[in-house]
Amino acid sequence: MAQYIITREEYHNEYGEGKGAKFYVKELKPFLFFWKRWIYIKHESYGGMGDCYQERTQFKNVLDARDFIKNVLCTGLDRSKVTMMIMEKHDCLK
Repeated sequence: MAQYIITREEYHNEYGEGKGAKFYVKELKPFLFFWKRWIYIKHESYGGMGDCYQERTQFKNVLDARDFIKNVLCTGLDRSKVTMMIMEKHDCLK
C-alpha cells in the first residue's frame, strides 16, 4: 500500500518576504534496503530547446493535491508516459 503526504512550502527572500505557498505530494519509498524516505512526485517538462527534465508537481491548494492523490495516484493511472495501442493490423500478400 502506497503512502502519500501533502506538504506546504513557501520561499522567503533575504527580507523575510514570502513568495506564495505551494503544495507538493510526497510518496514513501524504500531506501538502502532497510530505511524509507519521502520522495517528491515529479513529472516531465519540456524546455524551449527540446530538452526535457523532471520537476516537482506542484498544486495551488490542498484540495487539488488531495484530488490528485485520490484520482491519479491511488487509481494507478499512467503518468509522464506514452501509451500505445494497436488499433488494426493488416497483412498483405505479394
